[in-house]
Amino acid sequence: MEMRASILVGVLLALGLSGCGDGTRATPTDAGSGGREPTTARALAHVAAEHAGTPDSAARESDAAEEFARGGVGAELRYGSTGGYDGDVLVVAVGEGLDTSLVDCDAQATNSLAGCVETDQGVLMWEDEAPEEDPGVVYVVVEKGDSAALLFYAGPAITGDPRELDLPISTDVLFAIAGDPRVDVTTSAEAVAAGADLPFWQDRSR
Repeated sequence: MEMRASILVGVLLALGLSGCGDGTRATPTDAGSGGREPTTARALAHVAAEHAGTPDSAARESDAAEEFARGGVGAELRYGSTGGYDGDVLVVAVGEGLDTSLVDCDAQATNSLAGCVETDQGVLMWEDEAPEEDPGVVYVVVEKGDSAALLFYAGPAITGDPRELDLPISTDVLFAIAGDPRVDVTTSAEAVAAGADLPFWQDRSR
C-alpha cells in the first residue's frame, strides 16, 4: 500500500490542530538549545536519520509543515522501499503556532483515535490498522516553548499501543527525534552542513 503524507492532514484536521495557540505543558528541551541556525528540511532529515537509521530516501514535506502558523519546516523519510512499495514513512516537522493545547487526551477531538497518552516526553497518539485499507499511524507531538515538533510514522501494522509493538522505528526513537534539541525552528550549524550533503536526499515538490 502506498503511504502518503496526506494521511496526516486529515487526522490533524479532525483533531483541530490547524490553529495557533500557546500550549502550557512542560517540555523536555529548551527551544533553540540545539543551535541558532534556521532549520532546514535537510537538517531535520539528517537528525532523524541519526536516530532512526539511514533511509532509502528523504525529501521536503509540506503537509505537516503547513500545520504550523509560522516557520513550518518538514522532512519525509522513507524506509523499506521496494519496486511495489513506497516504503514506511517517517515525517518530522517543526514550527511555531501549532495549537498543541488541543492535543488533549481527555478532549472530544481525540475520540476518533485508537489511543492517546500524555507522557513525560510528550503526547503519543495512534490509529489502529484497518485491514486491507490502512496499516494505522503513530503520532508524536513535543512542545518546545513557542515551537513544537510534530512526527508521524506509518507503514507497519498498528494493532494496539505502539509502545508494546515491535516496530522498526520504536516510540522511544520517535520521542528521541522529537526531543532532540536540534529538531526545532533553529538547529546546529553542523546539522545544516550535514543536511546539505545527504546522499539519500531527493529534490521533489510536494
